[in-house]
Amino acid sequence: MKKKIKMAHRYLAFGLLTFSLLISCSDDFLNQDTQDIIAPDNLFVDEAGFNAGLNGLYANVRIERAGLPNNDNPIGSVNNLVAEIMMNGTDIMYGNRPDAFRFLNDWGDESLSNRAQNGFEGVFDWLYETVLVANTIINRAENFTGDNIAPEVLSRISAEARTIRAWCYRHLTFLYGDVPLVVEETTGSNFRLDFERNPVSEIRAQIRVDLEFASQNLPVSFRNDGSIIRAVAQHYLTEFYIMEGEYDLAIQTALDAINNSGRSLVTSRYGVNASGSGTPYSDMFLEGNTNPSEGNTEVLWIFPAEFETVGGEGNNIMRRWFIANYDSTSQFGPGLTVTQERGGRGLNRVSATNFMLNLYDSEATSAEDFLDVNDDRGGQHAWRYFMTLNEIDRASLGSPGDTLFLRFDPSQPDPRNDRFRVFTRKWDFDTNLDPTDDPASDRASRSYKDFIYLRLADTYLLLAEAYFLNGNSNNAAVTINALRDRANAPQINAGDVSLDFILDERARELFSEEHRRYTLLRTNSWVTRTRLHNDNASPNIDDFRDVLYPIPQKFIDANVENPVQNNPGY
Repeated sequence: MKKKIKMAHRYLAFGLLTFSLLISCSDDFLNQDTQDIIAPDNLFVDEAGFNAGLNGLYANVRIERAGLPNNDNPIGSVNNLVAEIMMNGTDIMYGNRPDAFRFLNDWGDESLSNRAQNGFEGVFDWLYETVLVANTIINRAENFTGDNIAPEVLSRISAEARTIRAWCYRHLTFLYGDVPLVVEETTGSNFRLDFERNPVSEIRAQIRVDLEFASQNLPVSFRNDGSIIRAVAQHYLTEFYIMEGEYDLAIQTALDAINNSGRSLVTSRYGVNASGSGTPYSDMFLEGNTNPSEGNTEVLWIFPAEFETVGGEGNNIMRRWFIANYDSTSQFGPGLTVTQERGGRGLNRVSATNFMLNLYDSEATSAEDFLDVNDDRGGQHAWRYFMTLNEIDRASLGSPGDTLFLRFDPSQPDPRNDRFRVFTRKWDFDTNLDPTDDPASDRASRSYKDFIYLRLADTYLLLAEAYFLNGNSNNAAVTINALRDRANAPQINAGDVSLDFILDERARELFSEEHRRYTLLRTNSWVTRTRLHNDNASPNIDDFRDVLYPIPQKFIDANVENPVQNNPGY
Protein backbone atom coordinates (compact mmCIF):
# COMPACT_ATOMS: atom_id res chain seq x y z
CA MET A 1 0.00 0.00 0.00
CA LYS A 2 2.84 2.42 0.82
CA LYS A 3 4.31 1.88 -2.63
CA LYS A 4 1.01 2.70 -4.33
CA ILE A 5 0.46 5.82 -2.24
CA LYS A 6 3.97 7.02 -3.03
CA MET A 7 3.35 6.38 -6.73
CA ALA A 8 0.14 8.41 -6.78
CA HIS A 9 1.89 11.23 -5.00
CA ARG A 10 4.55 11.16 -7.72
CA TYR A 11 1.94 11.67 -10.39
CA LEU A 12 -0.52 14.09 -8.87
CA ALA A 13 1.08 15.97 -5.98
CA PHE A 14 3.38 18.92 -5.43
CA GLY A 15 6.37 18.70 -3.11
CA LEU A 16 8.84 21.31 -1.95
CA LEU A 17 11.58 19.63 -3.93
CA THR A 18 9.86 20.63 -7.16
CA PHE A 19 10.72 24.27 -6.69
CA SER A 20 14.29 23.67 -5.63
CA LEU A 21 14.82 21.60 -8.75
CA LEU A 22 13.05 23.94 -11.16
CA ILE A 23 14.38 27.36 -10.26
CA SER A 24 16.63 28.37 -13.15
CA CYS A 25 19.46 30.89 -12.90
CA SER A 26 19.93 31.98 -16.52
CA ASP A 27 21.35 35.53 -16.54
CA ASP A 28 19.22 36.46 -19.55
CA PHE A 29 16.02 34.94 -18.25
CA LEU A 30 16.00 35.42 -14.49
CA ASN A 31 17.88 38.70 -14.02
CA GLN A 32 17.02 38.81 -10.35
CA ASP A 33 18.40 38.03 -6.91
CA THR A 34 18.30 34.42 -5.79
CA GLN A 35 17.38 33.18 -2.35
CA ASP A 36 17.23 29.94 -0.45
CA ILE A 37 13.88 28.35 -1.16
CA ILE A 38 12.50 26.06 1.51
CA ALA A 39 8.76 26.18 0.87
CA PRO A 40 6.12 28.10 -1.09
CA ASP A 41 5.39 30.07 2.10
CA ASN A 42 8.93 31.45 1.98
CA LEU A 43 8.94 32.04 -1.77
CA PHE A 44 5.66 33.75 -2.57
CA VAL A 45 6.06 36.82 -0.40
CA ASP A 46 7.00 39.44 -3.00
CA GLU A 47 7.09 39.97 -6.76
CA ALA A 48 10.65 38.67 -7.03
CA GLY A 49 9.62 35.41 -5.36
CA PHE A 50 6.66 34.94 -7.68
CA ASN A 51 8.84 35.66 -10.72
CA ALA A 52 11.33 33.08 -9.46
CA GLY A 53 8.50 30.56 -9.21
CA LEU A 54 7.40 31.42 -12.76
CA ASN A 55 10.96 30.93 -13.98
CA GLY A 56 10.90 27.46 -12.47
CA LEU A 57 7.60 26.82 -14.24
CA TYR A 58 9.06 27.97 -17.56
CA ALA A 59 12.06 25.71 -17.00
CA ASN A 60 9.74 22.73 -16.75
CA VAL A 61 7.87 23.78 -19.89
CA ARG A 62 11.12 23.88 -21.88
CA ILE A 63 11.56 20.16 -21.34
CA GLU A 64 9.24 19.64 -24.32
CA ARG A 65 12.09 20.28 -26.74
CA ALA A 66 14.65 18.41 -24.67
CA GLY A 67 14.76 14.87 -23.28
CA LEU A 68 12.74 13.63 -20.34
CA PRO A 69 14.74 13.87 -17.10
CA ASN A 70 15.27 10.71 -15.10
CA ASN A 71 17.09 9.70 -11.95
CA ASP A 72 20.29 9.01 -13.85
CA ASN A 73 20.18 12.16 -15.96
CA PRO A 74 18.34 15.14 -14.44
CA ILE A 75 18.88 17.31 -17.53
CA GLY A 76 17.16 14.76 -19.77
CA SER A 77 17.98 11.78 -21.90
CA VAL A 78 19.28 12.67 -25.35
CA ASN A 79 17.53 9.59 -26.73
CA ASN A 80 13.99 10.61 -25.86
CA LEU A 81 12.75 13.88 -27.39
CA VAL A 82 9.54 14.74 -25.56
CA ALA A 83 8.03 16.61 -28.52
CA GLU A 84 8.35 13.63 -30.84
CA ILE A 85 5.04 12.06 -29.85
CA MET A 86 3.39 15.40 -30.67
CA MET A 87 4.96 15.72 -34.15
CA ASN A 88 6.05 12.40 -35.59
CA GLY A 89 4.02 9.57 -37.12
CA THR A 90 2.02 11.99 -39.27
CA ASP A 91 1.60 12.88 -42.93
CA ILE A 92 4.78 14.95 -42.99
CA MET A 93 7.21 13.22 -40.61
CA TYR A 94 8.38 9.65 -40.06
CA GLY A 95 10.92 7.90 -37.86
CA ASN A 96 14.12 7.48 -39.83
CA ARG A 97 16.10 5.62 -37.18
CA PRO A 98 14.95 3.56 -34.17
CA ASP A 99 14.42 5.43 -30.90
CA ALA A 100 12.26 5.32 -27.81
CA PHE A 101 9.18 6.25 -29.83
CA ARG A 102 9.64 3.81 -32.70
CA PHE A 103 5.97 2.87 -32.34
CA LEU A 104 5.17 6.07 -34.28
CA ASN A 105 6.19 4.14 -37.38
CA ASP A 106 5.40 0.59 -36.36
CA TRP A 107 2.22 1.16 -34.35
CA GLY A 108 0.45 -2.19 -33.81
CA ASP A 109 2.05 -4.22 -31.03
CA GLU A 110 4.96 -1.78 -30.80
CA SER A 111 2.67 0.83 -29.25
CA LEU A 112 1.98 -1.69 -26.46
CA SER A 113 5.66 -2.36 -25.75
CA ASN A 114 7.39 -1.42 -22.51
CA ARG A 115 9.54 1.00 -24.47
CA ALA A 116 6.47 2.91 -25.67
CA GLN A 117 4.76 2.73 -22.28
CA ASN A 118 7.78 4.32 -20.59
CA GLY A 119 7.51 7.24 -22.99
CA PHE A 120 3.78 7.70 -22.34
CA GLU A 121 4.38 7.61 -18.58
CA GLY A 122 7.24 10.10 -18.72
CA VAL A 123 5.26 12.67 -20.69
CA PHE A 124 2.16 12.21 -18.52
CA ASP A 125 4.27 12.64 -15.39
CA TRP A 126 6.05 15.74 -16.73
CA LEU A 127 2.81 17.47 -17.72
CA TYR A 128 1.19 16.91 -14.34
CA GLU A 129 4.28 18.10 -12.51
CA THR A 130 4.00 21.28 -14.56
CA VAL A 131 0.27 21.60 -13.85
CA LEU A 132 0.88 21.29 -10.13
CA VAL A 133 3.56 23.98 -10.10
CA ALA A 134 1.19 26.25 -12.07
CA ASN A 135 -1.64 25.53 -9.62
CA THR A 136 0.52 26.57 -6.68
CA ILE A 137 1.49 29.86 -8.31
CA ILE A 138 -2.11 30.60 -9.30
CA ASN A 139 -3.43 29.83 -5.82
CA ARG A 140 -0.78 31.91 -4.08
CA ALA A 141 -1.21 34.88 -6.44
CA GLU A 142 -4.99 34.92 -6.36
CA ASN A 143 -5.13 34.54 -2.57
CA PHE A 144 -2.23 36.83 -1.72
CA THR A 145 -3.05 38.95 1.33
CA GLY A 146 -0.02 41.22 1.50
CA ASP A 147 0.04 44.83 0.37
CA ASN A 148 3.49 44.85 -1.24
CA ILE A 149 2.38 43.59 -4.68
CA ALA A 150 0.05 45.62 -6.89
CA PRO A 151 -3.20 43.87 -7.94
CA GLU A 152 -2.34 44.17 -11.63
CA VAL A 153 1.01 42.45 -10.98
CA LEU A 154 -0.73 39.58 -9.19
CA SER A 155 -3.13 39.28 -12.13
CA ARG A 156 -0.17 39.15 -14.53
CA ILE A 157 1.49 36.43 -12.47
CA SER A 158 -1.69 34.37 -12.40
CA ALA A 159 -2.19 34.92 -16.14
CA GLU A 160 1.25 33.54 -16.97
CA ALA A 161 0.65 30.45 -14.84
CA ARG A 162 -2.89 30.01 -16.17
CA THR A 163 -1.62 30.11 -19.76
CA ILE A 164 0.85 27.36 -18.98
CA ARG A 165 -1.79 25.31 -17.16
CA ALA A 166 -4.03 25.58 -20.22
CA TRP A 167 -1.04 24.67 -22.39
CA CYS A 168 -0.51 21.53 -20.27
CA TYR A 169 -4.13 20.44 -20.52
CA ARG A 170 -4.07 21.09 -24.26
CA HIS A 171 -1.26 18.53 -24.43
CA LEU A 172 -2.96 16.10 -22.08
CA THR A 173 -6.33 16.06 -23.88
CA PHE A 174 -4.78 15.64 -27.33
CA LEU A 175 -2.47 12.88 -26.10
CA TYR A 176 -4.64 10.97 -23.63
CA GLY A 177 -8.23 12.21 -23.96
CA ASP A 178 -10.10 12.20 -20.64
CA VAL A 179 -7.67 12.88 -17.80
CA PRO A 180 -7.87 14.09 -14.18
CA LEU A 181 -8.60 17.81 -13.95
CA VAL A 182 -6.57 19.23 -11.07
CA VAL A 183 -6.82 22.99 -10.50
CA GLU A 184 -6.11 23.31 -6.77
CA GLU A 185 -2.75 23.59 -5.06
CA THR A 186 -1.86 20.13 -3.84
CA THR A 187 -1.02 19.92 -0.15
CA GLY A 188 -0.91 17.20 2.45
CA SER A 189 -4.50 17.94 3.45
CA ASN A 190 -6.01 17.33 0.02
CA PHE A 191 -3.90 14.37 -1.07
CA ARG A 192 -6.02 11.97 -3.14
CA LEU A 193 -6.11 8.38 -4.37
CA ASP A 194 -9.52 8.71 -6.00
CA PHE A 195 -8.97 10.82 -9.11
CA GLU A 196 -11.43 10.58 -11.96
CA ARG A 197 -10.83 10.92 -15.66
CA ASN A 198 -12.72 14.12 -16.37
CA PRO A 199 -14.31 14.37 -19.83
CA VAL A 200 -12.40 16.40 -22.40
CA SER A 201 -15.36 18.81 -22.51
CA GLU A 202 -14.89 19.68 -18.82
CA ILE A 203 -11.17 20.14 -19.24
CA ARG A 204 -11.65 22.38 -22.26
CA ALA A 205 -14.09 24.49 -20.26
CA GLN A 206 -11.24 25.12 -17.80
CA ILE A 207 -8.85 25.82 -20.67
CA ARG A 208 -11.30 28.46 -21.86
CA VAL A 209 -11.49 30.09 -18.44
CA ASP A 210 -7.70 30.16 -18.11
CA LEU A 211 -7.00 31.52 -21.59
CA GLU A 212 -9.73 34.14 -21.50
CA PHE A 213 -8.38 35.38 -18.16
CA ALA A 214 -4.84 35.41 -19.56
CA SER A 215 -5.92 37.26 -22.69
CA GLN A 216 -7.13 40.08 -20.48
CA ASN A 217 -4.26 40.15 -17.99
CA LEU A 218 -1.04 39.26 -19.76
CA PRO A 219 1.15 42.16 -20.87
CA VAL A 220 1.24 43.09 -24.54
CA SER A 221 5.03 43.41 -24.42
CA PHE A 222 7.68 40.99 -23.16
CA ARG A 223 8.92 41.23 -19.56
CA ASN A 224 12.03 39.53 -20.89
CA ASP A 225 12.81 37.42 -23.94
CA GLY A 226 11.62 34.22 -22.30
CA SER A 227 8.26 35.37 -20.94
CA ILE A 228 4.90 34.90 -22.62
CA ILE A 229 2.78 37.80 -23.80
CA ARG A 230 -0.93 38.36 -24.42
CA ALA A 231 -0.68 37.16 -28.03
CA VAL A 232 0.40 33.70 -26.82
CA ALA A 233 -2.82 33.22 -24.86
CA GLN A 234 -4.78 34.67 -27.79
CA HIS A 235 -3.13 32.24 -30.16
CA TYR A 236 -4.17 29.19 -28.14
CA LEU A 237 -7.58 30.74 -27.51
CA THR A 238 -8.05 31.12 -31.28
CA GLU A 239 -7.35 27.42 -31.72
CA PHE A 240 -9.77 26.63 -28.90
CA TYR A 241 -12.57 28.71 -30.45
CA ILE A 242 -12.03 26.96 -33.79
CA MET A 243 -12.42 23.55 -32.12
CA GLU A 244 -15.61 24.78 -30.46
CA GLY A 245 -16.99 26.02 -33.79
CA GLU A 246 -17.02 29.63 -32.52
CA TYR A 247 -15.48 31.05 -35.67
CA ASP A 248 -16.42 34.70 -35.15
CA LEU A 249 -14.66 34.69 -31.77
CA ALA A 250 -11.68 32.90 -33.30
CA ILE A 251 -11.38 35.54 -36.03
CA GLN A 252 -11.74 38.41 -33.57
CA THR A 253 -9.14 36.94 -31.20
CA ALA A 254 -6.61 36.16 -33.93
CA LEU A 255 -6.99 39.61 -35.48
CA ASP A 256 -6.38 41.23 -32.12
CA ALA A 257 -3.20 39.19 -31.67
CA ILE A 258 -2.02 40.09 -35.17
CA ASN A 259 -2.95 43.77 -35.19
CA ASN A 260 -2.57 44.88 -31.57
CA SER A 261 0.32 42.88 -30.16
CA GLY A 262 3.16 44.96 -31.53
CA ARG A 263 4.34 41.83 -33.35
CA SER A 264 4.57 41.48 -37.12
CA LEU A 265 5.76 39.05 -39.76
CA VAL A 266 9.45 39.24 -40.61
CA THR A 267 9.40 40.42 -44.23
CA SER A 268 12.88 41.92 -44.58
CA ARG A 269 16.41 40.69 -44.01
CA TYR A 270 17.77 41.53 -40.56
CA GLY A 271 20.28 40.69 -37.90
CA VAL A 272 23.52 38.75 -37.85
CA ASN A 273 23.56 37.76 -41.52
CA ALA A 274 21.49 40.56 -43.06
CA SER A 275 24.06 41.24 -45.78
CA GLY A 276 24.83 37.57 -46.45
CA SER A 277 23.05 34.89 -48.41
CA GLY A 278 19.62 34.06 -47.01
CA THR A 279 15.96 35.08 -46.81
CA PRO A 280 13.75 36.84 -44.25
CA TYR A 281 12.26 33.45 -43.41
CA SER A 282 15.61 31.76 -42.78
CA ASP A 283 16.99 34.77 -40.89
CA MET A 284 14.58 34.07 -38.01
CA PHE A 285 16.27 30.78 -37.11
CA LEU A 286 19.87 32.03 -37.07
CA GLU A 287 21.68 32.17 -33.76
CA GLY A 288 21.54 35.79 -32.66
CA ASN A 289 18.29 36.47 -34.51
CA THR A 290 15.68 34.46 -32.64
CA ASN A 291 14.90 36.70 -29.65
CA PRO A 292 12.65 39.78 -29.66
CA SER A 293 15.57 41.78 -28.29
CA GLU A 294 17.61 40.69 -31.32
CA GLY A 295 15.13 42.13 -33.82
CA ASN A 296 12.80 39.17 -34.33
CA THR A 297 9.39 40.86 -34.67
CA GLU A 298 7.51 37.63 -35.40
CA VAL A 299 8.31 35.43 -32.43
CA LEU A 300 5.63 35.11 -29.75
CA TRP A 301 7.35 32.67 -27.40
CA ILE A 302 11.06 31.92 -27.06
CA PHE A 303 12.60 28.99 -25.18
CA PRO A 304 15.80 30.44 -23.71
CA ALA A 305 18.71 28.17 -22.89
CA GLU A 306 21.74 28.29 -20.64
CA PHE A 307 24.68 25.93 -20.32
CA GLU A 308 25.03 23.99 -17.04
CA THR A 309 22.45 26.05 -15.15
CA VAL A 310 21.37 24.67 -11.79
CA GLY A 311 17.81 23.36 -11.78
CA GLY A 312 17.11 23.16 -15.51
CA GLU A 313 19.71 24.38 -17.93
CA GLY A 314 17.35 24.84 -20.87
CA ASN A 315 19.00 22.69 -23.50
CA ASN A 316 17.27 21.21 -26.52
CA ILE A 317 17.96 18.14 -28.65
CA MET A 318 16.14 19.18 -31.83
CA ARG A 319 19.41 19.19 -33.81
CA ARG A 320 20.03 15.56 -32.83
CA TRP A 321 16.60 14.61 -34.12
CA PHE A 322 16.45 16.54 -37.39
CA ILE A 323 19.99 16.86 -38.76
CA ALA A 324 21.29 14.03 -40.93
CA ASN A 325 23.87 11.64 -39.51
CA TYR A 326 26.08 12.68 -42.42
CA ASP A 327 29.33 11.72 -40.70
CA SER A 328 28.51 7.99 -40.83
CA THR A 329 29.03 5.96 -43.94
CA SER A 330 25.92 4.03 -44.96
CA GLN A 331 24.27 2.51 -48.00
CA PHE A 332 22.81 5.94 -48.74
CA GLY A 333 25.83 8.19 -48.45
CA PRO A 334 29.46 8.69 -47.39
CA GLY A 335 30.77 9.83 -44.06
CA LEU A 336 31.64 13.53 -44.05
CA THR A 337 33.41 15.76 -41.55
CA VAL A 338 31.30 17.13 -38.71
CA THR A 339 31.45 20.93 -38.72
CA GLN A 340 29.56 23.74 -37.09
CA GLU A 341 28.64 25.18 -40.49
CA ARG A 342 26.83 21.91 -41.23
CA GLY A 343 24.95 22.21 -37.96
CA GLY A 344 27.09 19.84 -35.96
CA ARG A 345 26.43 16.15 -35.61
CA GLY A 346 22.90 14.89 -36.00
CA LEU A 347 21.34 11.45 -35.87
CA ASN A 348 18.38 11.90 -38.24
CA ARG A 349 15.96 10.33 -35.79
CA VAL A 350 13.07 11.74 -37.82
CA SER A 351 12.79 12.94 -41.40
CA ALA A 352 10.38 14.70 -43.69
CA THR A 353 8.23 12.37 -45.76
CA ASN A 354 8.47 12.46 -49.54
CA PHE A 355 5.01 14.05 -49.47
CA MET A 356 6.28 16.85 -47.22
CA LEU A 357 9.16 17.77 -49.51
CA ASN A 358 6.99 17.61 -52.61
CA LEU A 359 4.71 20.23 -51.05
CA TYR A 360 7.35 22.76 -52.09
CA ASP A 361 7.70 21.34 -55.60
CA SER A 362 5.33 18.57 -56.64
CA GLU A 363 7.54 17.65 -59.60
CA ALA A 364 10.87 17.44 -57.76
CA THR A 365 12.59 14.08 -58.16
CA SER A 366 15.95 14.82 -56.54
CA ALA A 367 17.55 17.24 -54.08
CA GLU A 368 18.97 19.28 -56.95
CA ASP A 369 15.46 20.19 -58.09
CA PHE A 370 14.87 22.31 -55.00
CA LEU A 371 17.70 24.76 -55.64
CA ASP A 372 15.41 26.99 -57.70
CA VAL A 373 12.12 26.22 -55.94
CA ASN A 374 9.69 29.18 -55.90
CA ASP A 375 9.10 29.14 -52.14
CA ASP A 376 11.75 30.39 -49.71
CA ARG A 377 10.41 28.02 -47.06
CA GLY A 378 11.51 25.12 -49.26
CA GLY A 379 14.71 26.68 -50.59
CA GLN A 380 18.32 25.95 -49.79
CA HIS A 381 18.46 28.41 -46.89
CA ALA A 382 15.59 26.62 -45.15
CA TRP A 383 16.50 23.02 -46.06
CA ARG A 384 19.86 21.29 -46.40
CA TYR A 385 19.98 19.76 -49.85
CA PHE A 386 23.75 19.50 -50.35
CA MET A 387 27.09 19.64 -48.59
CA THR A 388 29.97 21.76 -49.86
CA LEU A 389 32.96 19.47 -49.50
CA ASN A 390 36.12 20.50 -47.68
CA GLU A 391 39.63 19.22 -48.27
CA ILE A 392 39.26 16.36 -45.80
CA ASP A 393 36.03 15.23 -47.47
CA ARG A 394 37.49 15.41 -50.97
CA ALA A 395 40.56 13.44 -49.93
CA SER A 396 38.53 10.66 -48.29
CA LEU A 397 36.04 10.49 -51.17
CA GLY A 398 38.56 10.66 -53.97
CA SER A 399 37.88 14.24 -55.07
CA PRO A 400 34.29 13.91 -56.36
CA GLY A 401 33.95 17.68 -56.80
CA ASP A 402 32.91 20.54 -54.53
CA THR A 403 29.25 19.60 -53.92
CA LEU A 404 27.58 16.43 -52.72
CA PHE A 405 23.79 16.31 -52.74
CA LEU A 406 21.80 14.67 -49.99
CA ARG A 407 19.22 12.02 -50.73
CA PHE A 408 15.65 12.58 -51.93
CA ASP A 409 13.95 10.08 -54.24
CA PRO A 410 10.13 10.20 -54.20
CA SER A 411 9.95 7.21 -56.54
CA GLN A 412 10.93 5.05 -53.55
CA PRO A 413 9.12 4.73 -50.18
CA ASP A 414 10.35 6.94 -47.36
CA PRO A 415 13.66 5.26 -46.43
CA ARG A 416 14.59 4.20 -42.92
CA ASN A 417 18.12 4.29 -41.53
CA ASP A 418 18.98 6.86 -44.21
CA ARG A 419 21.86 8.84 -42.72
CA PHE A 420 22.14 11.17 -45.71
CA ARG A 421 18.55 12.36 -46.02
CA VAL A 422 17.59 15.97 -46.87
CA PHE A 423 16.80 17.84 -43.64
CA THR A 424 15.36 21.11 -42.35
CA ARG A 425 17.83 23.86 -41.43
CA LYS A 426 15.73 25.27 -38.59
CA TRP A 427 17.92 23.24 -36.24
CA ASP A 428 20.94 23.19 -38.55
CA PHE A 429 21.40 26.78 -37.41
CA ASP A 430 21.25 25.61 -33.81
CA THR A 431 25.02 25.63 -33.40
CA ASN A 432 25.65 27.18 -29.98
CA LEU A 433 26.63 23.96 -28.28
CA ASP A 434 28.46 25.34 -25.25
CA PRO A 435 30.14 28.61 -24.27
CA THR A 436 33.67 27.24 -24.66
CA ASP A 437 33.44 27.04 -28.47
CA ASP A 438 35.39 23.81 -28.24
CA PRO A 439 35.40 22.23 -31.73
CA ALA A 440 34.74 18.87 -30.10
CA SER A 441 31.34 20.22 -29.03
CA ASP A 442 30.22 20.07 -32.67
CA ARG A 443 29.58 16.41 -31.93
CA ALA A 444 27.56 17.08 -28.76
CA SER A 445 23.98 15.91 -28.49
CA ARG A 446 22.52 18.92 -26.68
CA SER A 447 22.35 22.47 -27.89
CA TYR A 448 22.16 25.70 -25.90
CA LYS A 449 20.79 28.22 -28.36
CA ASP A 450 17.67 30.24 -27.57
CA PHE A 451 15.10 29.11 -30.10
CA ILE A 452 11.64 29.92 -31.40
CA TYR A 453 8.73 28.03 -29.91
CA LEU A 454 5.75 29.94 -31.33
CA ARG A 455 5.52 32.46 -34.18
CA LEU A 456 2.87 34.89 -35.39
CA ALA A 457 2.81 33.00 -38.71
CA ASP A 458 1.02 30.18 -36.89
CA THR A 459 -1.63 32.66 -35.73
CA TYR A 460 -2.08 33.79 -39.35
CA LEU A 461 -2.75 30.19 -40.35
CA LEU A 462 -5.31 29.75 -37.56
CA LEU A 463 -6.99 32.95 -38.73
CA ALA A 464 -7.11 31.63 -42.30
CA GLU A 465 -8.66 28.40 -41.04
CA ALA A 466 -11.29 30.30 -39.04
CA TYR A 467 -12.14 32.45 -42.05
CA PHE A 468 -12.49 29.39 -44.27
CA LEU A 469 -14.65 27.47 -41.80
CA ASN A 470 -16.78 30.60 -41.39
CA GLY A 471 -17.45 30.67 -45.12
CA ASN A 472 -15.05 33.46 -46.07
CA SER A 473 -12.56 31.87 -48.45
CA ASN A 474 -11.57 35.25 -49.85
CA ASN A 475 -10.21 36.52 -46.51
CA ALA A 476 -8.64 33.10 -45.90
CA ALA A 477 -6.71 33.46 -49.17
CA VAL A 478 -5.64 37.03 -48.31
CA THR A 479 -4.34 35.84 -44.93
CA ILE A 480 -2.43 32.92 -46.41
CA ASN A 481 -1.00 35.16 -49.13
CA ALA A 482 0.66 37.30 -46.48
CA LEU A 483 2.85 34.29 -45.66
CA ARG A 484 3.29 33.25 -49.28
CA ASP A 485 4.31 36.77 -50.24
CA ARG A 486 6.98 36.76 -47.54
CA ALA A 487 8.21 33.41 -48.92
CA ASN A 488 8.16 34.57 -52.58
CA ALA A 489 5.67 31.78 -53.30
CA PRO A 490 2.88 32.15 -55.91
CA GLN A 491 -0.25 33.84 -54.65
CA ILE A 492 -3.50 31.90 -54.34
CA ASN A 493 -7.15 32.88 -54.76
CA ALA A 494 -10.30 31.99 -52.85
CA GLY A 495 -10.97 28.98 -55.05
CA ASP A 496 -7.68 27.41 -54.02
CA VAL A 497 -8.55 27.37 -50.32
CA SER A 498 -9.67 24.12 -48.71
CA LEU A 499 -8.95 22.46 -45.39
CA ASP A 500 -6.38 20.23 -47.10
CA PHE A 501 -4.69 23.27 -48.62
CA ILE A 502 -4.51 24.95 -45.20
CA LEU A 503 -2.99 21.80 -43.71
CA ASP A 504 -0.48 21.72 -46.57
CA GLU A 505 0.36 25.37 -45.98
CA ARG A 506 0.87 24.77 -42.28
CA ALA A 507 3.36 22.05 -43.20
CA ARG A 508 5.24 24.32 -45.59
CA GLU A 509 5.47 27.08 -43.00
CA LEU A 510 5.77 25.19 -39.71
CA PHE A 511 7.50 21.86 -40.36
CA SER A 512 9.13 20.68 -37.09
CA GLU A 513 7.62 23.63 -35.18
CA GLU A 514 3.92 22.84 -34.85
CA HIS A 515 2.41 19.92 -32.97
CA ARG A 516 1.39 18.30 -36.23
CA ARG A 517 -0.42 15.39 -34.59
CA TYR A 518 -2.68 17.80 -32.70
CA THR A 519 -3.43 19.78 -35.86
CA LEU A 520 -4.51 16.65 -37.69
CA LEU A 521 -6.50 15.29 -34.74
CA ARG A 522 -8.50 18.48 -34.24
CA THR A 523 -9.30 18.60 -37.98
CA ASN A 524 -10.30 14.90 -37.98
CA SER A 525 -7.66 14.16 -40.60
CA TRP A 526 -4.88 12.32 -38.77
CA VAL A 527 -5.88 8.82 -39.87
CA THR A 528 -6.69 9.71 -43.48
CA ARG A 529 -3.70 11.95 -44.18
CA THR A 530 -1.17 9.80 -42.34
CA ARG A 531 -2.38 6.70 -44.14
CA LEU A 532 -2.21 8.51 -47.45
CA HIS A 533 1.18 10.19 -47.10
CA ASN A 534 3.34 8.27 -44.58
CA ASP A 535 4.78 5.18 -46.26
CA ASN A 536 6.03 3.60 -43.04
CA ALA A 537 3.16 4.26 -40.63
CA SER A 538 0.19 3.90 -42.96
CA PRO A 539 -0.05 0.07 -43.05
CA ASN A 540 0.07 -0.22 -39.25
CA ILE A 541 -2.32 2.40 -37.89
CA ASP A 542 -5.30 1.22 -35.88
CA ASP A 543 -7.81 4.03 -36.42
CA PHE A 544 -9.83 2.93 -33.41
CA ARG A 545 -7.00 2.82 -30.88
CA ASP A 546 -4.11 4.93 -32.09
CA VAL A 547 -5.87 8.29 -32.03
CA LEU A 548 -5.21 8.37 -28.27
CA TYR A 549 -2.28 7.15 -26.23
CA PRO A 550 -2.78 4.99 -23.11
CA ILE A 551 -3.21 6.37 -19.62
CA PRO A 552 -0.09 5.14 -17.78
CA GLN A 553 -0.75 1.90 -15.96
CA LYS A 554 1.28 3.13 -12.99
CA PHE A 555 -1.23 5.89 -12.41
CA ILE A 556 -4.17 3.50 -12.77
CA ASP A 557 -2.60 1.10 -10.25
CA ALA A 558 -1.84 3.89 -7.78
CA ASN A 559 -5.31 5.44 -7.88
CA VAL A 560 -6.55 2.67 -5.60
CA GLU A 561 -9.70 4.34 -4.28
CA ASN A 562 -11.29 4.86 -7.70
CA PRO A 563 -10.31 2.33 -10.39
CA VAL A 564 -10.29 4.00 -13.81
CA GLN A 565 -10.45 2.42 -17.25
CA ASN A 566 -7.73 2.88 -19.84
CA ASN A 567 -8.34 4.09 -23.38
CA PRO A 568 -9.83 1.51 -25.76
CA GLY A 569 -7.34 -1.03 -27.06
CA TYR A 570 -4.80 -0.66 -24.24
